[in-house]
Amino acid sequence: MSIRLSVTLFVLVLLATSQVFFGIANAQEGDSGASEEINLLNKEIQEKRSGIDQLNKQIQKFEQKILDKQGQAKSLSVEISILENRMTKTELSIEVAEEEIDLVNIEIRTLEKELGAFEKKIEYQKGVVADVLRVIQVQDNSFPLKALFSSESLAQLFDDLKYLETISSDLKDAIDGLKASKDKVQGSKEKEQAKRGQLEDLSLALEKKKDLLSQESDAKEHLILVTRESEIEFQSLLRELEQEQTFINQQIFGLQQRLEGKLSETDALGDSSVLSWPTSPSNRRITAVFHDPTYPFRHLFEHSGLDIGAPTGTPVLSAAPGYVAWTRKGRLYGNYVMIIHTNGTATLYAHLSRTDVVPDQFVSRSEQIGAIGNTGFSTGPHLHFEVRKNGIPTNPLDYLISY
Repeated sequence: MSIRLSVTLFVLVLLATSQVFFGIANAQEGDSGASEEINLLNKEIQEKRSGIDQLNKQIQKFEQKILDKQGQAKSLSVEISILENRMTKTELSIEVAEEEIDLVNIEIRTLEKELGAFEKKIEYQKGVVADVLRVIQVQDNSFPLKALFSSESLAQLFDDLKYLETISSDLKDAIDGLKASKDKVQGSKEKEQAKRGQLEDLSLALEKKKDLLSQESDAKEHLILVTRESEIEFQSLLRELEQEQTFINQQIFGLQQRLEGKLSETDALGDSSVLSWPTSPSNRRITAVFHDPTYPFRHLFEHSGLDIGAPTGTPVLSAAPGYVAWTRKGRLYGNYVMIIHTNGTATLYAHLSRTDVVPDQFVSRSEQIGAIGNTGFSTGPHLHFEVRKNGIPTNPLDYLISY
């Protein structure tokens, strides 16, 4: 058989194989190429996204309602309305989070299906490349002798070489296709990994939103309870809260000057304005931060400290060496203790179930000064911890050391 005939037959076989290959590839990438199941999943993804968009539009409406209410004069009805709107907004946010979790799960399933299709395609492409290489190897091994002893002319030899170039070109295309498929597989795996990370973040966010809804519900019930649904009681409550803040602001300057001069300079950390945590490492669950935007009563007053949730009776510790300025009981803070430290720093510990110190008493770092409770304007057992610098509330997290 002449070189031209043998090569021509091979090219015809290769072309037929390529047609089968590209037919399968097109079937995978075309209308049925994404498969009916993947198409249905993609449709479900679009529906989920549309539903989430609608929920977010509802959330925006309630955000505007809250802003409108906050612009009104403080009253019991306004405050309850704000809390109710916030609760509805949070409920919608929970629904959005749940829908987003469902969406990501569907996206992960879609990626898994697409990944399976790509891997099948790769296996097929590997087979095609292997077949082409086997035939080329046979042609290459026999070509030189055939060329020398069977060709009638150099012109025919050059024609045969062109056929081999065509085969090499088809091989390159097949290898390039295989590489592209492998790249798609790697991309799909990376996308799937990112989606799983996103799923974890969404699950954590969902739990936080559920906690927030519980806090907002408790806040509404507490406000109704302490005011007995009376506008007169509500206004009286506001006056008492303002008076308590005014008292602290007025007293702290004089006490700071008087007590700071008595402080010992023998603290192990060398600076008694460096603060340790007021609770043990096992009880440091933060439920509200300084100026927390989610604080339920933010319309009435800013959250001026750090809330640490823990059971009633949990020991409360002095954050640094200092002198007890006072132990008091008020409508806002319940049972609370103020301690004066150096460098214009003071700390306040509120909602205590009991106090274990007295005014003018010196306390060491991490000495127990009381126990966590649920007294004053509080919706559950926790420590409200404030740091004041020259009398002004500041973020405790800027002062607390890690241990």
